[in-house]
Amino acid sequence: MRGAGGLLTLTLAANDKAGIVRFSEALKHILMAVSWGGHESLIIPKCAGIADGDFDKNNPEHRMVRLYVGLEDPDYLLEDIYQAFDKM
Repeated sequence: MRGAGGLLTLTLAANDKAGIVRFSEALKHILMAVSWGGHESLIIPKCAGIADGDFDKNNPEHRMVRLYVGLEDPDYLLEDIYQAFDKM
């Protein structure tokens, strides 16, 4: 895509909810939010709405994160994502 944002879903290879939380909170330039529509990149993990005791690492839906890619430079966003993967 060029010149526009996009919404996508990723399924993280996480063994627990804490790994997804660490990934999401480690992002420096992609902010956690519940509303799409701005120009900045945003993320919301599906597990945010799942109680700790109900999280099932074998259920791909529980490991999903929704990512809205804004208008920032792609390399800037990729660097942020890669450094967050290291903290999972």
